[in-house]
Amino acid sequence: MQPITLRPYQKQVIDKIIWSQKLEGNDLCVLPTGSGKSVVIAFLAKELNLPVLILQPGKEILEQNRSKLALYVDQDLIGTYSASMNERTIKQYTFATIQSIYKNPEDFKHFKLVIVDECHLVNPKNLDGMFTSFLKAIGSPKVIGFTATPYRMDLAYRKTENGELIAYTTVKLINRTRHFFWNRLVFNINNQELLTAGYLSPLEYFDRSIVEHENIPMNKSMSDFDMDGYEAMLNQKEKQILEAINFGKQTSKSVLVFCSSVTQAEKLAKTVEWSAAVSAKTPAKIRDNIIESFKNGGLQTVFNVGVLTTGFDHPGLDCIVLARPTRSIGLYYQMLGRGVRLAPNKTSCKVIDLTSTVKNIGKVETIKLEKVDNKWELLSETGSWHNKELYSFKIK
Repeated sequence: MQPITLRPYQKQVIDKIIWSQKLEGNDLCVLPTGSGKSVVIAFLAKELNLPVLILQPGKEILEQNRSKLALYVDQDLIGTYSASMNERTIKQYTFATIQSIYKNPEDFKHFKLVIVDECHLVNPKNLDGMFTSFLKAIGSPKVIGFTATPYRMDLAYRKTENGELIAYTTVKLINRTRHFFWNRLVFNINNQELLTAGYLSPLEYFDRSIVEHENIPMNKSMSDFDMDGYEAMLNQKEKQILEAINFGKQTSKSVLVFCSSVTQAEKLAKTVEWSAAVSAKTPAKIRDNIIESFKNGGLQTVFNVGVLTTGFDHPGLDCIVLARPTRSIGLYYQMLGRGVRLAPNKTSCKVIDLTSTVKNIGKVETIKLEKVDNKWELLSETGSWHNKELYSFKIK
């Protein structure tokens, strides 16, 4: 495989990061799903030509990132430190999963530069978290973060005019979150820009909502939807769910269904031909076999519960069914982001929404970061999202 020619925006982000090396503090880069973060990371590591520790949340992304760097540098310079890969080697360019290294900081103190892929997983407010405690233990090196979703769910509080204390779940941009781990956002490009330039596949939306957000009950902590209550609402609507899935099957090659529970996923998989269900409970080997069969066309439909979001790479995916409601703009973006990659003979990816999530959050291509009054804001066609109140309850 030959080294990949950089796209103009990929060269821009690399130039920006190289320029920022003279500045103190940590740099944040926002690149949408499908924009080629692994290529940018590989070329950046090669250009800097320094010992660099590259962190990612799991095996799938590690393999993608490592394979791209192998196009640019000698294989003997690349190390891998990950229990899931059954390898623990430290070299000039070391790929690692945080779960495998955070208890052994003494082995990594010589790294003065760390790249974190999917850096929204670094919680600036949790100073005792795996990322923050590890980075502090190795001497607080310069950190370069990459993400498509630079925001996290957060719990905040407000007082009413009557003096009542209200707790509410909100969305916070990670570069505007105390303790301000990210010192600057050095590069951002929005989904619509890449779509217009022809670097992403368009999404085609179908509203088949069988339940509205405002009618879904909340969980006991009032911090999210009550998925048991939601599923009880669907008990009489299985025919509509199957009709939507069959529409996807008849018009698409690969159908990925996001389910709200393992029970729902397994029940649907028993009903739909040439399908399977995967979740965190699925043994790793079986899950890998299902995913491989899905990618090569052996399975047309996969029902998944929370596992095929970040890191799942199937460019040919041309249909997504939302059977799981969410008000998390991050989770929503990661789910629909599975369908934006380009592939031969793929003209678009259908999004069949059963949950009214698209009309509540907005189409993915309208989600963007934009500076308003010199502050970065998170916007979509449905309004502003930074610090937006999603769920709330009164503290007695």
